[in-house]
Amino acid sequence: MKLVRLLTLASLFAAPAAFAHVGHMHDHGSSNAFLEGFVHPLTGLDHLVMLLGLGMLINHFRSSQSASLGKPVLFGAALVSLTLGLAAGGVVGAISGVELMIAASIFVVALGIWNAFSTRESLTQALVIASIGLVFFHGFAHGVEATGGLVGFGAGMLVAAFGIMFTGERIAHFLSTKWLGAGIALSGAALMMAS
Repeated sequence: MKLVRLLTLASLFAAPAAFAHVGHMHDHGSSNAFLEGFVHPLTGLDHLVMLLGLGMLINHFRSSQSASLGKPVLFGAALVSLTLGLAAGGVVGAISGVELMIAASIFVVALGIWNAFSTRESLTQALVIASIGLVFFHGFAHGVEATGGLVGFGAGMLVAAFGIMFTGERIAHFLSTKWLGAGIALSGAALMMAS
């Protein structure tokens, strides 16, 4: 329980350092698109919080199939959603409402984690699917901001996104509590107030 409080507190103190999508901490002079893509989700706290939360939620996913089979499929689906969003953002460009969907995704993931500890498995499954769908908007925002080659940028972003989600899944594996969902929601609220 003390670790949960510490993680929640740490995420709240980190929130004021949140950056809007434009102006993430990048070396815009860099010609390495892969590195730019890799760093992007790590320096945007909204993306970082959501992807960590999604990994935590995936850890709690229960299905009629084997859990070991379901997790790789869910990770893959999230990465496909991110890729589709990246491509759409690169083609379409900035549109209104994307930031709102990114903010909403954090709260959907948080609700899913919280709900995973109830007996309403069907709601948890729906929230997992909704969360994976909302990853599209994170990819879209990345696609709009992609620097260098879109393919290299996207490849770096996908590697980082997988690492972040896997880290969240491992955290939830070793620290299984619904309060992780509350920490994600509080981080989301702090990010909204900081921007």
